[in-house]
Parts: sequence; structure tokens; C-alpha cells
Amino acid sequence: MKKVVKLLLIAVLALSAVLGLVACGGDSGETGEKGIICRKFKNDNFYTVVGYGAESGVDSLDISAAVKAKYGETAIVGRIRTGAFDGNKTLKSVIVSDKAGDGVDLTIDAGAFKNMRALEEITLPFVGANRFSDADMNGSAPASGDGLKAVNEQRSFGYIFGTEESDAASKITLTYGDVSEQTADFYIPVALIKINIVAEEEINIPMYAFCGLKRIEEITLSGNIKAIGRNAFKNMDKLSKINIPSSVETIYDNAFEGTTSLKVFGDNGFKIDENSNLTDIRKEAFKETKLKNFDLSGTQVKTIGAWCFYNSALETFTFSADIESVGAYAFANSSNLAVEQPSCAIGTNAFADIKAFII
Repeated sequence: MKKVVKLLLIAVLALSAVLGLVACGGDSGETGEKGIICRKFKNDNFYTVVGYGAESGVDSLDISAAVKAKYGETAIVGRIRTGAFDGNKTLKSVIVSDKAGDGVDLTIDAGAFKNMRALEEITLPFVGANRFSDADMNGSAPASGDGLKAVNEQRSFGYIFGTEESDAASKITLTYGDVSEQTADFYIPVALIKINIVAEEEINIPMYAFCGLKRIEEITLSGNIKAIGRNAFKNMDKLSKINIPSSVETIYDNAFEGTTSLKVFGDNGFKIDENSNLTDIRKEAFKETKLKNFDLSGTQVKTIGAWCFYNSALETFTFSADIESVGAYAFANSSNLAVEQPSCAIGTNAFADIKAFII
């Protein structure tokens, strides 16, 4: 009798283990459970997304809406677990949101969206693991009272796709810090070309957030974004369309350096949204870019940092009425530029080798 009971106990434990694995896998739909799969763990006041079962004819998913539809209108997503969407072959578009004022700060685990084979567009509330990231080493992240601050690779866009090799993804070595060892090989879905950041809570675009990322062609930014981080969009080979929301106050060092596919200023290229609060553009922010014109007249920009537009393709440039200083070599070697000299403090060789001053 004891032997029978022991065998039954072993069988129950084995079945529990199998069910546990099923609940956490991105291919849970293959076992029969369709749609979003969540768990509410002990002491949590939110739901954790642990899996997704592919639904026939569904290629777009709003995670928050799906959770509310399945678990009730009061259900809040507080975490998306590693591997929740692992291996999904159907979703072309995913929307992730972090609702302001719901009392829960969303966390996305490393590799939550790994190995997604069809993903073309993703909408996120922040870049990386959570919304608490610095725009600069000496720049403050939004306040976090419980030690949530994202650091190092956690603030990289590649973090949510992970470092696990995948034949459905492209290996991209992304930098996340100032020394050579601070890099990681992330596997970004090969179909992904568009990113939307919709920030209900205050965030920064973290330093090095997208630095060196290949393939991405368009990024849309909106909501409560206070700063564009240092090196955030540096050397993005194919990025040809991005906007700066009106909430942004600072564009940090080297933010767009070498992003040579940005060629048009305006709706179809690099756009600064109306009623801009932008006041400060730091050094080398647009160094060696291919934008032919640039207009700050709708902004409050007071300072343009050293080497900011060095060796650019600029032909025209309009300063804001609030301009107070232009840094050394800011426009140097922009040989096609004809510009009206601003009435402000001008650094050494700020306009060296430009085409002409407009009188």
C-alpha cells in the first residue's frame, strides 16, 4: 500500500512540474490554452504575464487590454516574465503599457520577447527593464523608492529580447556603457523595423538605449519623456524617422552622432514636436549626421554644446530666440552651411569652415 501511495505521489509531482513548465512557456497555445496567460503570485497586487497561446487570425496584441478582457477590468500587469512570448510565430505587433497612477511599476524580464519570429512593430512604455533609467551617468533617473533603477544592460533596448541565440533573430552587439567591456550580444527579431515609446509615467530615453542598433527604420516617441540619453541613437544605420516630444528638455552628448540615414528635417524625418520644452543640446549630439536643415525656432534652446553639429551636411540652420551660447567647433567643417550668426556667446571656431554667414 505504501508503495502505491509513493508511486501516486511521484506521479502527482511530475504532473505538477509539467504543468508549471507549460504555464511559463511562450508556446502555451500548443497545449490548448489560447491567448494571454497570467498568474497572480502570493503578496502581489498585480498579474504576471507568463505565456501566450497563439490565437487563429490574431497578429496584433495589446497586452493590458487582453489581460483585462480575460481576468477582469481591475487586472493590472506588473511583470512580463522571461520567455513569456518565446518562439511566438504569429504576432506582428505587440503593445505594452504602464498605466500612470495605478500604483504598479511594470517590470519586463530579460528575454521576455525572445525568439519572436513575426514581430514587425513593438510599442513600449519605456526602454529596457523598467522606467527608472539615467539619461547620463550624472543625470537622475525618475525617482524610485524601492531600488528598481535599471542599470547597465537593463537599460538597453535589446534587454527584453535577451542574449539567447535564435535563428529567428539577428545578433547585434550593443554598447550599454562607457568602457569596452560594457557590451552584450542581443538577438533582435529580424522582422522588427518600427518602435513606439509611449510614456504615461515620467521616463528618460536611457543612455546608450539604441546605440548601434541595425535594421530599425522608424521610432515614434510620445508622452512624458524628459531627456534623450547620451549616445541613445548613435550609429543607427537605418533610422530615417524619429520625433522629439514636446516634453523633452535635454538632448545629451552624442545622442544622434553618426546616424546617417536621418536626412530630412520635418514630418518625414527628424521632427521636433510643437510647443517644445527643449532647452539644452549637449556636445556632439548631431556630429557627422546628414540632416540638411535644422530649425530650433519653435523651441526654447539656450545652449548648443561643443562639436554639436561638427562635420554635418547642414545647409541651413535656424536658432531659437532664446539662444545664449554656442560651443566650440559646434558647426565647424559643415562646409555647405550658410547661417545667420547668432547674438550670443560663441565658442572657439564654432563656425570654422562653414560656407557663409547670412547678412
